[in-house]
Amino acid sequence: MIPTIDGRARAGNRMSPQTLSMDFRKMERNEWWLWSATVVVTLLLTAGLASFLLPGLVGFESDESTFLFLPQVVRGLLGLVLIFDIYTLFQQLKINRIRRKLVQREELFKLISENAADLIAVVDMQGNRIYNSLSYERVLGYSPEELKSSSSFEQIHPEDKIRVKAAAEEARRTGFGRPMEYRIRHKDGSWRVLESTASVIRNSNGEPEKMVIVNRDITERKLAAEAFQRSETSFRSIVGDAPYGIFKANLTGKFLMVNPALEKMLGYEKQGELLTVNLATGIYRHQAEYQKIYDLFLRDQHFKDIEVEWKRKDGTFLTVKCSGWSVKEESSTNVEVFAEDVTERRVLERQLRMAQKMEAVGRLSGGIAHDFNNLLGVVIGYIQVIKRTLVPGQPSYEYAEEIEKAGQRAVALTRQLLAFSRQQVLEPVILNLNTLVSDMEKMLPRLIGEDIQLNLMLDPVLGQVKADLGQIEQVVMNLAVNARDAMPDGGKLTIQTANTELDAAFTREHPGSIAGHYVMLAVTDTGTGMDPETQVQIFEPFFTTKGRDKGTGLGLATVYGVVKQSNGYIAVESEKGKGALFKIYLPRIEESVATKSEVIQAPLTVRGSETILLVEDAEPLRMLAQLFLKENGYQVLTAADGAEAEQLAGRTPGPIHLLLTDVVMPGINGRVLAERLAPLHPGMKVLFMSGYTDSFIAGHGVLEEGNHLIHKPFTEQVLMVKIRELLDAGKETKEIGSLAGTEVIGGRRK
Repeated sequence: MIPTIDGRARAGNRMSPQTLSMDFRKMERNEWWLWSATVVVTLLLTAGLASFLLPGLVGFESDESTFLFLPQVVRGLLGLVLIFDIYTLFQQLKINRIRRKLVQREELFKLISENAADLIAVVDMQGNRIYNSLSYERVLGYSPEELKSSSSFEQIHPEDKIRVKAAAEEARRTGFGRPMEYRIRHKDGSWRVLESTASVIRNSNGEPEKMVIVNRDITERKLAAEAFQRSETSFRSIVGDAPYGIFKANLTGKFLMVNPALEKMLGYEKQGELLTVNLATGIYRHQAEYQKIYDLFLRDQHFKDIEVEWKRKDGTFLTVKCSGWSVKEESSTNVEVFAEDVTERRVLERQLRMAQKMEAVGRLSGGIAHDFNNLLGVVIGYIQVIKRTLVPGQPSYEYAEEIEKAGQRAVALTRQLLAFSRQQVLEPVILNLNTLVSDMEKMLPRLIGEDIQLNLMLDPVLGQVKADLGQIEQVVMNLAVNARDAMPDGGKLTIQTANTELDAAFTREHPGSIAGHYVMLAVTDTGTGMDPETQVQIFEPFFTTKGRDKGTGLGLATVYGVVKQSNGYIAVESEKGKGALFKIYLPRIEESVATKSEVIQAPLTVRGSETILLVEDAEPLRMLAQLFLKENGYQVLTAADGAEAEQLAGRTPGPIHLLLTDVVMPGINGRVLAERLAPLHPGMKVLFMSGYTDSFIAGHGVLEEGNHLIHKPFTEQVLMVKIRELLDAGKETKEIGSLAGTEVIGGRRK
């Protein structure tokens, strides 16, 4: 510590450089007065001594030669006095010069200590304060007097005292102070963080005597660093835990940074492995897409929501939506990209579009089913009437048969359209798929050809399903035919059954599936296989990869519709050149397979004499049904709509035994008509007929248990048998299953 000029400076530690200069000048003037008085006194003493030695000189007039006549001793004495006075003045000048330099240095020290941001302190080796700069008061709020009255360890945080004392002990032992950080209490009670650097002052013997400590308040810097660290940790956590891929790359396609989500998205398990892959050649499926984004980035320095196709490590493809922006770093420009995997979303969108297409076609097919079935009923019905007038073997009879066959094929085509639109009428029963496939084993080789080997792998403990037997048979046949067309040079067709369970993981990877217990029916071929673009379209109606006039595009669409209507799920796995695997999952149930009930024999006669009220808004079909009824002996009352039928029934005095009515008609529908006529004719039976699908007429209440429905188009025999059964059955309700090769269209299931 530089010694101060006076006691006030030593005590107060508050003297400013201006005050110090003023005190110095005042002190300097005082000293000059003292030294001047000393010279005068010296001269007076010398004169007095001279007068004592030379009393004769008193009273002599002075002149220029007087000094020369003085004795040599006096002259020597006067010379010594003069030399002493000159030396005294020279010494005073030197002292003033030295003191001025010291004052200048102290002024500089004061300026530094008062204006320095750092806290400067001098302590002895026991920690007692010797000096503290004024910055202590500015930073910590303590005046120098308050600091002098306390030990330097007093304000240090209790948790840091041990480290500070250990550092002081090490300085005493080694002579070197160790830089460190510690907390010290502010006068207001808060804690500040100081960064301390100490240097040891040694005495003349080289032993540590004092320590000069320079402290810097780093509280704000510490808080900023901690905030930055939290922000950095938060940022890394956000980037590291983000569900979307984030990466930084240079313009050559080299990855500079990737987050875990991107590694997982692309199938890279080892950390850092993805950094070795080039974005342009190893990630993008199409080089043109990378070039497009590259050009867009160079032009605009950013791009947003651009969808591209990437490839995973295993070679599979995914669709990602990318947004990127430029990042300038030193001498290079890089790009940061945010990538979202939208593969599943696009699959769902395609499925939605396919469902919408099928819904549209289903609505169309359901809408035209009524009119089309009416027309087919008229065509088939009148052809059967004409055939009765023709002689078998004649060309005209054969022509009529061909017309009838064409009509039946049209009926089948209508049902196929309704099948893939999931609007056909199903008759679900409890069945075992092993039995179904085994029953088809002899028929399938003839269907697929001798150059294709058929293998069955049937689970002996297979569970049961509830589905329409005929429709599931159609599913197997369609898949077999599809496999046959994929193996033009022969191959192997495998049909497998097994019990399985779909869990949550499966449903996440296969949108549209529902977790639960299922029976799986798998059909595998070794054919040409399909690429991903084809796979997303195979269930769409009218989509086909076959040549012109070689496929309708309804086969797999029908399979899809039947499976969905049976509450199942269908999945396909295929690669180009590696065949295809179709897996059908149908819900497994615990009920046993229903035994085949005895076939209900057709009535001995279908003729009758009862009165039947026929209500049909389509005149051709009404005339045909009237013809059938009259030719079989029935009394027929006809009406074109519900209102006319209601008036006709009110005017009829006798009983009406049966109401044969269309379901959907202008004005009053068939169900409402039946309810209104029931009080007028209590014993009247009701048979509904419709060309619409079950889903369309469900809201009309005719599908409820106890009601009877016959679907258009129907043959004369089916209609007559059904009417006879209702008239003869009393209150019993029977179902018509099949009639010796006649297609089942009527009879409501219980």
